Amino acid sequence: MAMGWLLPFLLLLLQTPCRLCTGQGSPGPKEGGEEERERPANTWLTSGTHQVQELTLLSMEYAHDLQCWLWPDKCDGDKKAHPAWSWPTGSWDPMQMLSDWYARVTDHAGLLDDRITNNLTGLRWDLGRRLHGQHVAEGLILTYLERFLQHGEPLKPLALSFHGWTGTGKNLAARIIAENLYLDSQRSRCIRVFIPQLHFPHLSHVEAYKVQLENQIREVSSRCPQPLFVFDEADKIPKGLLSSIRLFLSSGKQSQSHSIFLFLSSMGSNAINELALSFWAAGRQRKEITADDLERPLRAAIKENQGDIPLTQQLMEEGLIDGLVPFLPLERAHVKLCARDSFVARGLPYTEKELELVAQELLFVPEEHKLFSAQGCKLVAQRISFMEL
Repeated sequence: MAMGWLLPFLLLLLQTPCRLCTGQGSPGPKEGGEEERERPANTWLTSGTHQVQELTLLSMEYAHDLQCWLWPDKCDGDKKAHPAWSWPTGSWDPMQMLSDWYARVTDHAGLLDDRITNNLTGLRWDLGRRLHGQHVAEGLILTYLERFLQHGEPLKPLALSFHGWTGTGKNLAARIIAENLYLDSQRSRCIRVFIPQLHFPHLSHVEAYKVQLENQIREVSSRCPQPLFVFDEADKIPKGLLSSIRLFLSSGKQSQSHSIFLFLSSMGSNAINELALSFWAAGRQRKEITADDLERPLRAAIKENQGDIPLTQQLMEEGLIDGLVPFLPLERAHVKLCARDSFVARGLPYTEKELELVAQELLFVPEEHKLFSAQGCKLVAQRISFMEL
């Protein structure tokens, strides 16, 4: 049997996880510019002992399977499966077997290098530089995350509820959080994003969704010591999923207490907008608006919601939401800053005239004042694309 290609390929695969184990990949960013000290090459032998044992057992099992495939007459036929893993039985394609082994080993090796950075300095910098017109949200996000991340053993997961009009920066804020808490940013395997229209589209399947949701949260939590779960358009999540989410937000479960949950919705946005308009009408500066000014009207608006009670409202009433984060409506100056960022991101030159042209393409309300962008910065990139044609 001509299998000379197989062993060198297997040796190459065996080397890759070790680079992950020894930390030879690119180091994570450190706060204040501090560079990471180079770790000795044998660090993986003295740290993460349990994970190394698991990795060794897994590799030995795949080596046993490979031996059985190459030399069936030497296979003892009584292999015991490692309890932490399962794989399909039957006839295997050799390349598929190696691919499967590689995927499982690199996934398991990730436990040795969780790639969590928690760069609070970078978080503060990015929120201030990229999240335009949201001084209240910026301050609250920093306060809650700093308090949570610097607490050695939090009693419960952190649950924040972002509220505001479309395009005001809720998703951008969640993205900035991911970029500064995890080395792989949005691609991190510690992050899971749920979108109701995509993940929970049919009310008739709620029971199945409950099982799937619980399994996914448990699966991410099992491999990551600090998972991040983002629920976009949370006001559209079927309320039947309340029990599944409540299960992971309650205190007393130490294994899940380091989780972070972000719920994004437009619920209560009218109350936020009305308060911002009242400040403008009174001749007061936008920067004078505080979290305390917004807390009471936002809570009242959420509580007075008509019709079916949204899931986030139920979580709030049960005391499972740690903080409400309001996002103010964006004014013309903020939209122009978003346009500037979009031009820079595309590597395009721009002038004040071009930024103003982008703003003129958007709808501003109320009609008599044209103060706030009706869709925030959501359509800015699209308008710039039209200008390029």
